[in-house]
Amino acid sequence: MDQSPRASDAPALHRVLHRFFFALKPAPVEANRIHAFAERTATGARLVQRAHQHITLAITDDFQSLPTMLVDAMLRAGKMARAAPFTLTLNRLSLSNRSLALRPDGAVPPLATLQRTIAAAMAREGVPMRAGWRFSPHQTLAYRNGAPGGRAIDGFGWHVEDFVLIHSHVGRTRHEELGRWRLTGGDQLALF
Repeated sequence: MDQSPRASDAPALHRVLHRFFFALKPAPVEANRIHAFAERTATGARLVQRAHQHITLAITDDFQSLPTMLVDAMLRAGKMARAAPFTLTLNRLSLSNRSLALRPDGAVPPLATLQRTIAAAMAREGVPMRAGWRFSPHQTLAYRNGAPGGRAIDGFGWHVEDFVLIHSHVGRTRHEELGRWRLTGGDQLALF
């Protein structure tokens, strides 16, 4: 009988899971402004690292070992996805009982188009989306315990010109960029 330790036997703090997601990352200047805002606003909360700021466009389940074939399929999906560049403004502060996040104050059609295009490319490559996940555009600033709420803010924005594929080493708080694709417009409807 095999006596080697299984990942499920390891203490949760030492287990590393592999998660993959497509995301938008704020421009560096805007990331600095957002981080400074988070420091002022989320006192006592656990802040998201400046380098980890993002808006998730599509995400996989977590994996105990590195799924090389899935990564290859996601890289192909990233190459297939096409959309035009657009300007994004996050001008709503949203507080849940677990987190503090920035959101747009309404629908952003070019953002929705990009997300649908990426989801369609993943489906075409046979990459399943995380079970139960749905797209709700937000950028988490911090993790907290507290009452829910929200308010309008002056906001943060940048011209979105690319999207990335991130490999999150869950349990190590490490993000590794696997691919970056420029938004050039073109044949964004080809996947529908």
